[in-house]
Amino acid sequence: MKTQAGFTTVLLLAHLSPAHAHVSERALVLILPTDIYMLFGVAAVALTVFLTVLVPLKLFRELLAVDGGADAVSMPSGFLRNLLNWLGFLAFATLIANGFFGQRDPLENLLVLMVFTVWWICLPLFQAVFGDIWGWINPWSAPVRLVFQGRQLAALPARAGLWPAVVTYVLAGVYTLTDIAPDDPARLATVAGLYWLFTFAMCGVFGRNWLHRGEGFTVFFDFQAKIAVLRFRPFRLQFPGAGITTRPMTGPMAGPSAAVFAISLLAMGSFDGLNETFWWMGQIGVNPLEFPGRSAVIWPNRVGLLAALILLNLAFALSVWLGLALIGQQARFHALYCRLALTLLPIALGYHLAHYLTSAMVGLQYVALALNDPWQSGVNLLGLGDIYVTTSFFNQHHTVQRIWLTQASAIVIAHIIAVILSHGIALGAFGAHRLAVISQLPVALFMVLYTFFGLWLLASPVAL
Repeated sequence: MKTQAGFTTVLLLAHLSPAHAHVSERALVLILPTDIYMLFGVAAVALTVFLTVLVPLKLFRELLAVDGGADAVSMPSGFLRNLLNWLGFLAFATLIANGFFGQRDPLENLLVLMVFTVWWICLPLFQAVFGDIWGWINPWSAPVRLVFQGRQLAALPARAGLWPAVVTYVLAGVYTLTDIAPDDPARLATVAGLYWLFTFAMCGVFGRNWLHRGEGFTVFFDFQAKIAVLRFRPFRLQFPGAGITTRPMTGPMAGPSAAVFAISLLAMGSFDGLNETFWWMGQIGVNPLEFPGRSAVIWPNRVGLLAALILLNLAFALSVWLGLALIGQQARFHALYCRLALTLLPIALGYHLAHYLTSAMVGLQYVALALNDPWQSGVNLLGLGDIYVTTSFFNQHHTVQRIWLTQASAIVIAHIIAVILSHGIALGAFGAHRLAVISQLPVALFMVLYTFFGLWLLASPVAL
């Protein structure tokens, strides 16, 4: 439990410097019994590991069973598909124009708000519930069909896997996490526009297949759709990610590039939280209470992001190899590593929800106001009138506690789901609890430790 003296010291230091720290919300987090919450969170994941041994094999397989129905929302065909695709493209073009000619304030510009709040924060969550919504509104699909009509200059080699998508996604992460002003409307419009043109050209070279193998965000959304909890025809709920355990991925999603992509999602999400903490600022020699600006941390953050990507990929691969070594099955490393890496997708989504929850709570209010008057012309499209954005829920103990517990629950539940999925894959591979449990011990330890790390991030003071 955080001490009163420590809390008082933080408050005094905050008053002696410019307001670069999250004083209100994080100051209240400091007086929450986060140590107790973290203990119970880690214990819950560890208990799940233990309970997987006790659950009967038949019950476990029924929990993860997937019938022959559709995995999620299916893509409409014909006229409706074309209409939705064109609406997605027109919406994108309108947002780009808003970035160049609209408000310069990121909190009032519709491009910035829609990209970073609606598209980046909210859409992955809807994708993981309903399935491939992104496929309905992808801004490339309609123009690619119209211009290229199925023609392509070359076939993307099978050995390329998803490596192009890994590269484009990581580069996009480098921009959003380390650029000097990623939310500047004109700058974002330029980057997004050039990226659209690049992807469009690559679809001309390699066909529409480039979207699902080379375009990082489409691949990201493809992965989120794989863990969708809703199934249709017939409609029912399924265990998140059950399809990963019962139906091995095929094609590019079955190779090491897919494993690296899934692990990198978690690494980038984790570093996105870590680079804001006082701890990280101390490591790179920056005083968080006198933050000198983003320009001072660009290269340290780029190096840190690269290190996070490399270290987490190596750590997970080592965990899988050690587990197989315990049962003398190292020869199966390639196949098990590629499958087990996909069980990290729920954890990455849990971190996504936990990290961006507070941003969404504020950002969605700005989105509503921007939609109410997108060009600042005085119109009142949504009838919101003089409604103002509020952040009062960050200044009250009981609301901050609920927010923090929601974030912590997202992380803990995500790790529990991942433990169950990994054990399900091991059961399918070895057919018996004993071998499955032993092979998963290092992976389970990895997930328990990562639970602690995630909860520690939530409880750590952060700088702007």
